[in-house]
Amino acid sequence: MKRIPAVPHVPPENPPKSNKLANTVAQCNLKVYDGNLDPIELENWIKGIEKIYAIIEVPEERKVNIRTFYLAGEIDIWWSTVKGKLQGPELTWAK
Repeated sequence: MKRIPAVPHVPPENPPKSNKLANTVAQCNLKVYDGNLDPIELENWIKGIEKIYAIIEVPEERKVNIRTFYLAGEIDIWWSTVKGKLQGPELTWAK
């Protein structure tokens, strides 16, 4: 049987802005929120993300998608259910 040679990975010279933003956020080592009902823990998680958003200037239309990437466990399942029921192309946090 003949082996097919692996295709070498060639990173793009100019990755899309959205990838740069996601990588920058990932480098901040955000904590994952698991749905803990402790209001202080939730408030600290939200404030931590908002500080990062301010420093790296995350556009409003990207905030929800980035934030929900850092959900885990039951809260992530809940979000998957709710997101499918919401209308509109982009979701943003109410202030």
